[in-house]
Amino acid sequence: MSAENTAPAGPPERPHEQPRWAWWVVGIVVPVVGILVAVLLNGSGSSDGDSGKNVQSAPTTSATSPGSTGQAQMAPTRSATKSADKVLYGPAVVEADVSEGGQAFIELDTSSPVVSTSGKGSDVIYGATTGPPTLGIWNSSSHLAPLPEADPAPTAETCMDAVERNGTYNLEAHRGDRFCLLTGEGRVVYMHVLAAPPGRGIGKLDVTVWEAPAV
Repeated sequence: MSAENTAPAGPPERPHEQPRWAWWVVGIVVPVVGILVAVLLNGSGSSDGDSGKNVQSAPTTSATSPGSTGQAQMAPTRSATKSADKVLYGPAVVEADVSEGGQAFIELDTSSPVVSTSGKGSDVIYGATTGPPTLGIWNSSSHLAPLPEADPAPTAETCMDAVERNGTYNLEAHRGDRFCLLTGEGRVVYMHVLAAPPGRGIGKLDVTVWEAPAV
């Protein structure tokens, strides 16, 4: 056997190895890619959450549900506040003595009617010298209105409506006539003429006064 045939075999060949710098690059790139993916995912979730907040509808409050917090309060209408018809006093007979001529001044914004000879602050004036007596408003406000004779006894609402529609400041007063007026403090009054002698004499008025309606 020849020497070539008996020479020992060399070590087996190693597989082809990657350069060390390639593994170093891979070690850097993989974490960076992971960080970028995490940032993109978080940004997308935040955007979706903000979008959901932006489209969320604001809570509504019912204006008709009693007792609800933040309930919108609606101003009461005049007809609703007038319907109570809270009587301050009356019917009460008021005597206006003009036997010596002139005028009698009637104050109705008190706990009971007051008749005096001074017009300051009075609500209605009963006057008679010659001819039929008159009822008037001392400051010429259009707060006096006639009522039809055949109508039933009015409510505070009926009287207020009459003054709003037909209010004036001076009217003749005959027995059986009926009137409505507003006082200086906003109370509603119904007056029924019981006696109204022509010329000098004593006039008599049946008076009902209601509290001023809330506004």
